[in-house]
Amino acid sequence: MNNRSTPIKDRNQYPKLWFDDGNVVLTTSVSRFRVHRSVLSMSSPVLAGMLQPDRIRGEETYEGLPVFEINDNEVDFMHLLYFIYDRRYYQYGIETTFGKMSGLLRMSTKYQMHELRSEIIQHLALAYPTTRAQYLKAVDPKAWLPLFPPFHGQHFAVAALARQTNATVLLPAALWRSTCMTLKDILDGAVDSNGTKHRLCPADILRCTIAKSNVYKHIINAETALMNELRQSECARQDEKEDSIVSPCMDIATSQFIQYSISSGTVLVREECDSMTQAALGSFEVWRLLVCDSCR
Repeated sequence: MNNRSTPIKDRNQYPKLWFDDGNVVLTTSVSRFRVHRSVLSMSSPVLAGMLQPDRIRGEETYEGLPVFEINDNEVDFMHLLYFIYDRRYYQYGIETTFGKMSGLLRMSTKYQMHELRSEIIQHLALAYPTTRAQYLKAVDPKAWLPLFPPFHGQHFAVAALARQTNATVLLPAALWRSTCMTLKDILDGAVDSNGTKHRLCPADILRCTIAKSNVYKHIINAETALMNELRQSECARQDEKEDSIVSPCMDIATSQFIQYSISSGTVLVREECDSMTQAALGSFEVWRLLVCDSCR
């Protein structure tokens, strides 16, 4: 459907996307671009079909050139045109912005630019890989990934983008990393420094909430199992409490486990803990140093 709320002559014009020798005018709701039909047609079979001369309506002209209304997001389409005219605008393995990558992935998916689409997905997979070994490398604090500046809520944004563009290869890691966010962020969305809220779709919110609950249960079970390994008969401190049915070290471990589990600081640590990195058994690390050598 054509958007005529703003006359074409009053829409934004970008100097680098307005070519004097261009032979077709593309317009979004707020901008206009004078480009070359042949250049766009060579880049995308969808654009080639869309810009066929027989699709031109006589009344749709601007400065004597045929006009085609584009219903895509203004910024996304601008990224696409910049890339079509300059392939250095986006390059795999070079740090860029999430806005550019996400816009180009949406556009390359819609306009069947398969090579560009695959390249962007592979680029995003540096941070959202498909194997555990690659994942551990990606989340290593010392690792530097040539992707985009990190932002709060980016795991939600990547998961949503993967859903939108059917880039399902990114989903396992993106959803797992989303699970490592706080429950409040998972349920309500996360706001980045620019004020943009990123959130999962309802089905993924449910998936991540259930997964987070299950991870908690496994962590608690593991920590409890470790405490149960403390044997009264082997405790060097047993003489201190001969009449006790629980060893002194078990008392220490239980007390530390409870304190660790209910402290507000621990709740936040566990909320954002990535158990894939094997750094989740916090209470064990606390009481392990307090028990006797025999129990340890």
